[in-house]
Amino acid sequence: MISLVMDTSNQYLVVGLYRDNECLESFQEKGTRRQSENAIPALKGILDRHQVTLKDIDEMIITSGPGSYTGVRVAMTIAKTLAAVSNVKIKAVSSLAAYAGMNQAVSVIDARGHKVYVGVYENGVPLVEEQGMALEEFASLRSEYADFELVGETTCLGYEEEECDLCNHIFELGKEADVIENVDLLVPTYIKDVEAKKACY
Repeated sequence: MISLVMDTSNQYLVVGLYRDNECLESFQEKGTRRQSENAIPALKGILDRHQVTLKDIDEMIITSGPGSYTGVRVAMTIAKTLAAVSNVKIKAVSSLAAYAGMNQAVSVIDARGHKVYVGVYENGVPLVEEQGMALEEFASLRSEYADFELVGETTCLGYEEEECDLCNHIFELGKEADVIENVDLLVPTYIKDVEAKKACY
């Protein structure tokens, strides 16, 4: 079983290649908004070094957001293209869950505009609905899960950010994820902005 992992949804470009649950090589580089330029070269480099072709890949695990409007679509487009030319199985996991992995963690992603996307996880299972909230509201949720690790884009909350092994997290979460039956219907995960919704009324 050859598995390809890719995350282009937020600040990191992540590409990983696994054979029978063993990581052959992984790549994780910080570079917001450069994923569209670097994703294909990074992918090609890893495949070439291990003499693997796209048609050799049995499954591809990607992140589906929330995240950058353009970034999420990079890995998703590659997955859809690969599915169109091969029998690859496609799986998608939450970008928030990717930071948490199988750990007990509160995961955050900078949503810009003094807001964050937030998720709470234990053993890969969400304990609350993924949501967006204002920065000043985060402290209340954080207090409910004070013993949980804080992961993700934590600098927007004034905390030092610690880099995690996103590739391995995504791969482990992918083991529990369902195969997407109709890849054409795969779309990015969006978390609605409550304030923007209110402004429409």
